[in-house]
Amino acid sequence: MRVASLLRSLRTWWFLRTIDRTFDRAHPELKKRREAIKAAQGQHRKTKHLQDELQQEMTRLLKAGL
Repeated sequence: MRVASLLRSLRTWWFLRTIDRTFDRAHPELKKRREAIKAAQGQHRKTKHLQDELQQEMTRLLKAGL
């Protein structure tokens, strides 16, 4: 059972990484936002509003056809 769980985790990681890379190539400003969120998390600041903005922008781009 653990092997199946590990494979599922790896598949999910690969899928999300692929999506992120696709967005990064098409829209470099999204990569900058994601880096800003990571930096804020490293400084233990609240990032919920930044994450929400990034998610809304990515959803808008997906609906627009990337």
